[in-house]
Amino acid sequence: MLLAGGLACDKPAPPPGNDTSAVSPPPLPAPPAPVPAGEAAWDSSAGPVFLTIGPNATTASIIFPSLAADAEVEAARLDAAPYAGRAFDLLGNGQLIGSATLSAIVPTEAPEECSGWPLVQLTGVPGDTSVRSWAVAFERGRVQAVAYDSLSALTGTDSSRLAMEVSRAATRVPGDTVASLLGLPYQVRRAYRFSIAPGVDGVVAEVVRTLNQEANPQQEHLLLVAERDSTTRGGYDIAYSERAAGGEETLESSELLTIARLAPARDIVLVLARYVGDGVVYAWLERTGNRRWRLRWSSPYAGC
Repeated sequence: MLLAGGLACDKPAPPPGNDTSAVSPPPLPAPPAPVPAGEAAWDSSAGPVFLTIGPNATTASIIFPSLAADAEVEAARLDAAPYAGRAFDLLGNGQLIGSATLSAIVPTEAPEECSGWPLVQLTGVPGDTSVRSWAVAFERGRVQAVAYDSLSALTGTDSSRLAMEVSRAATRVPGDTVASLLGLPYQVRRAYRFSIAPGVDGVVAEVVRTLNQEANPQQEHLLLVAERDSTTRGGYDIAYSERAAGGEETLESSELLTIARLAPARDIVLVLARYVGDGVVYAWLERTGNRRWRLRWSSPYAGC
C-alpha cells in the first residue's frame, strides 16, 4: 500500500452450486464481500483536498483524495484554482505550526514518464520559509494536531526504553514467514509515542530487519501501531501491522506526516507518506476502537 506526492518526481465468491432437486428452495445468495479497508472512502470532514510540503515551506503539492487508488495522477487535469484564497493549517512535529493561504498555482513541467500532483504557492507561512518547517496541511479548522514524542528527539533512558518496547512489540506481530530473516534482531528506524485518551498510550513505528549478504541482500520493513493501558501490564499490544520484505531498493518506507483528530469527539488518525522508488503514496490510518485500527484510505501513486 502506497501514498502519493508532488511532482518531485484495494468478488464475492460465487454462490455454491445447487445439487438439490428442482422442488427444493433456491440457495441463498452469497453475502457481499466486505470492502477492503484500503478501499474505504476518504473522510470528507477532513476537507476535499490537503497539502504536503514541497521543496520549501511556501511550495506545496495539493492532493485530491477523491481520486481512486489505481488512478493516474495528472497535474494538468486536476483543477486547484477553486482553492485559491483558502486558509490551511500547517501541521508538523505533532503541533500546529501556523496557517497560510493558498495564493497561486505553480506552473510545472514533469518528465513524460512521471506523474505528479499540482503544485501551489502559499503566503503567510510563519517562520523561516526557506526550510521545511511543516509536513501536511488541511483547510483551517478541519483537524486538530495531536502531540507526540519522536524517538529521535528523546534522549538517554527514554529513547532506549521506547526502542526496547517497540522491538519487543515487533516480535509479537503475526506473519513472520521470511525464513532467511528469522531470529535476526529488529532495528527501530522511527517511532512516535502519543496519548490516545487518558490512561491510554499509543505508538506508531517503522521497524526493519536486514540480512547483509552480498549476492542477495534481504530486508524487511514492519509498520506497526500498538497501544497500552492499565490492563497491558506495561507492554504494548499490537493494534495494526503491515509487513513487507524484499530487496532494499524496492521496499516501501513509511514516514509519519501527522497524528490528528478530526474533532474533539473523534478518534485518532495517522497520515503517512509511503515511499517506493522515486514515488510516493499517501495513506490514512484511523482508530476504530480499543486496540483496533484500519487503513481508511490510500492515494494513487505519483512519481517516476
